[in-house]
Amino acid sequence: MSGISFKHREPIGSSTFPMPGDAVDLQVIESRLARPADRFNGATIYLHIPFCDQICSFCGFNKAVSTEATKDRYVNALIREITLQAQSPYVQSLSFGAVYLGGGTPNALSAEQLGRILEALHTHFRPAGSTEITCEGIVQNFTRERIDVLKAHGVNRVSAGIQTFDREIRAAHLHMRDGREELLEGIAKLRNNFSNFNLDFIYNLPNQTDAIWEDDVHMALTSGATHLTLYPLVLLENTIFYADYVKNGKYASPEEDREIAMYRAAMRQVADSPFRNRYSVRDFALPGRDCRYIRMNAESNHILALGAGAHGYLAGFTYRTTRSTQHYMNHVEQHGTIPFDAMRLATADEQMRRYAVMGLRMRDLDLAPFEERFGRSFFDVFAREIEDLSEGGYLVVNGDRLNFTEKGDVWANNVRTFFEGKAATNVGYTDTVSIGQDGKTHYSTISRLKASGDVEANV
Repeated sequence: MSGISFKHREPIGSSTFPMPGDAVDLQVIESRLARPADRFNGATIYLHIPFCDQICSFCGFNKAVSTEATKDRYVNALIREITLQAQSPYVQSLSFGAVYLGGGTPNALSAEQLGRILEALHTHFRPAGSTEITCEGIVQNFTRERIDVLKAHGVNRVSAGIQTFDREIRAAHLHMRDGREELLEGIAKLRNNFSNFNLDFIYNLPNQTDAIWEDDVHMALTSGATHLTLYPLVLLENTIFYADYVKNGKYASPEEDREIAMYRAAMRQVADSPFRNRYSVRDFALPGRDCRYIRMNAESNHILALGAGAHGYLAGFTYRTTRSTQHYMNHVEQHGTIPFDAMRLATADEQMRRYAVMGLRMRDLDLAPFEERFGRSFFDVFAREIEDLSEGGYLVVNGDRLNFTEKGDVWANNVRTFFEGKAATNVGYTDTVSIGQDGKTHYSTISRLKASGDVEANV
């Protein structure tokens, strides 16, 4: 069989395409936001909360441990940005189907601070009662007071990072407090208060044996969660793991064969569970519990992103707000404008590629809307990519749909990058760079680096 053949498995795929550039043309932004959206007005909202109670070793997101005074000041600035964004005719014309509070750790904020943000959200964007509103956090911080405030303001889905139940790995390698017993108590609280919640897990961690990973997956499947996300370890610059693996040589380089073996072991367990609904390359849900935020972003809808370091997609341009929390607050307070840090007006070709790059997070990509949106056939625009990936055994065409093969499931993120049309250096969390030679993997020369910055994730 001919076609493309990938050499190294990319651990995660792009969440923003095309990447914002290094400049901002405010005239372009203002002119595009001054008129309503066209007939394609579906949208999601992302709010970035850049605070954590502790810094986990693997995390490359835009975050910091901070004071209550800084948190309160940030909440005020974020509410001000919400007010500013809501004034534009373009944003006013959007139909918001999903909202996501991410970070960082959103429930590192107090109940009162979370309530103020959500109140501003409802006041200015008026999400419908059917809108999916998700709040991320750690299970320890979903206190009675926070839960009551979240539910009172329409939060109907939560997501918590577990990573592993193994107490020793959590303490020694992830810089996380609490072990299995405490985590299970926290999960029970989520189960008793929310009918829909996600848990995150990571495989290929240091000292994570096959038995530990098997137990993690078993516990996840029987936890009562309605949605699971399984990630491989991703080595990112500017993280504790970067220092552990690269600078200090504390751990051996990740083994790609082992990563794939652990992935396949998890798939065997999932296949015998109610989570057979693997609707995206890393997400599993009970029937009817797919994450609407994930699905809507995969459909290339608009993303109104708010907060320091947030990345959005509006009116045909991708954008990033300033990463620095201090600069973000200063700018909003002093200028009363949105602190854009970078933007890129997507070309017609990039908008079509975005449909593929974002859409192929789903394992079943509907191609029919492509022609309605762009006036061209997906098969004509991407004939070479489809041929190469089909001949390589990664994708199959089923009428107006693209589907991953079993082989394609393993290499799904490489498939997505292939549609970007050029070599890319981000691993999926917008502009975060992994530490392999190509910037997308960690399996080449582990000491070779590329520049990167702190980021947020659009999930």
